[in-house]
Amino acid sequence: MLYVESLEDLQRERRKAKVFAVLQDYPDEKIFAEIQRRKGGKEEEKKSIKQAEFEMLQLSQTEIGDDLPDGDFFARSVALKEPRIGYLSKVSRVVLVHRLREVIAQVGFTRFESASPDIDGELSLGVTRAALAYDLSWLPAIENRGEGIFIAFGEDALNNWLSQPQVKQRGQQLLEGFNEWKKHHADALDVFPGLKYILLHSLSHLLISAISMECGYSASSIRERIYAGSAGHGILLYTGTPDSEGTLGGLVQAGRRIEAHLQNAVDLGRLCSNDPVCAQHRPNSVQEERFLHGAACHGCLLIAEPSCERRNEFLDRALVVPTVENTEAAFFIEA
Repeated sequence: MLYVESLEDLQRERRKAKVFAVLQDYPDEKIFAEIQRRKGGKEEEKKSIKQAEFEMLQLSQTEIGDDLPDGDFFARSVALKEPRIGYLSKVSRVVLVHRLREVIAQVGFTRFESASPDIDGELSLGVTRAALAYDLSWLPAIENRGEGIFIAFGEDALNNWLSQPQVKQRGQQLLEGFNEWKKHHADALDVFPGLKYILLHSLSHLLISAISMECGYSASSIRERIYAGSAGHGILLYTGTPDSEGTLGGLVQAGRRIEAHLQNAVDLGRLCSNDPVCAQHRPNSVQEERFLHGAACHGCLLIAEPSCERRNEFLDRALVVPTVENTEAAFFIEA
């Protein structure tokens, strides 16, 4: 415990080796303010699980965790070449996650519709679940070990893209599709996730397809987590299995060539085998009833559903790259 009444006390405590090792990345003023807050008994702001994950990956030091064979988490950031040009100019940070642990618990059963997490990673309760037991005192769970790649995107690049009139127009089309979907799902608690989420979600699917061609894992064994909140914006692609097969090193190695994989992902999205039908799809079309899709189908963006955190919904490659129908709303115009 730190016994700190002033900045001088804090600076004295930080000279201790163990205290210095824990607090070396934080300024004195921030640490002292947090000590004062806790002494005052103020409630700590509740963070969503994704916000906590993003802050750990984005804001921490070069190495995070311990590089131990039986460790739960170890990650190392990549030194990106400067100046950043092409696709890397839109990337703010790349982290190679050598080891991670995933715990999955079963909380109930549903039929017809699943209770999926919202975009902040919190479980959506809009679908009624059947309990596992009348008197529930524990939940069945499994622990997976794996590896991954984390890619954070620059806020300036995202905001500049979002401010363009063509992007706003495309967003209005996607919102109209969502509103049409809500007419058929009046009880659903889903809200429109925003264009930044749809952009990152679509790019994530393209990256999964591109990386799976080289990393040694099949596309169905790579999963995603999309971060699109107040903490920042990024993508985590990861794999996890109950045995050592989830830590073979293929994703970490792919992360070292992330620029090439971004190029391959963008190239995959430029043309779909179902174009021009795919690119010309209107989200609010009541004939097709694909209200949560823009330019997205099984020929381009849709992947194995266990890999997708949103059941292959909220996808549009026109936000990622120019298509044969829309050439002006893309985030990646040219390398």
